[in-house]
Amino acid sequence: MRIYIWMAVVVAAISYAAIAYLTVDRASDEIQIRSMISNTVAAIEKRDLGGTIACVSKNYKDSDLNYDRLRVLVAQALRVEKDYKAKAEVESIKIDGDKAKVDLVFNVNALKGGTSMYSRNLTLHLAKENSRHALVVPVKAWRVTSVDGLALQVEGGY
Repeated sequence: MRIYIWMAVVVAAISYAAIAYLTVDRASDEIQIRSMISNTVAAIEKRDLGGTIACVSKNYKDSDLNYDRLRVLVAQALRVEKDYKAKAEVESIKIDGDKAKVDLVFNVNALKGGTSMYSRNLTLHLAKENSRHALVVPVKAWRVTSVDGLALQVEGGY
């Protein structure tokens, strides 16, 4: 009886690892970047902090923010009471090895009245970083390392 339980555990582990390996995203870098951006926009609309911040590198740094401060500001922004629609229009993607630069227009508009809550031309600086797919398969994932034009309210610097 005990051997059957162990065999079932081993079969389940091997099956999980095989499924994880087979579902690794093997699309081109440009498609992976566009997918990351659209997944982030969807997470913003769902007010999902984990999904929104998943695209950001732990090494994020720009002139005003680091990863921790950005996470706090994003969490505050997602708590806004108004219903809204987010949209990102990619204007260009320039990939150079494990680095990329993405120019896009990002808008957040209130659903009632359509007033603009946030509208900026942004430049995302990305890098491919080590990650794990399904907690098992080592992969390289695109992450945002800094953003030009973010213009968030930063009190007291950080």
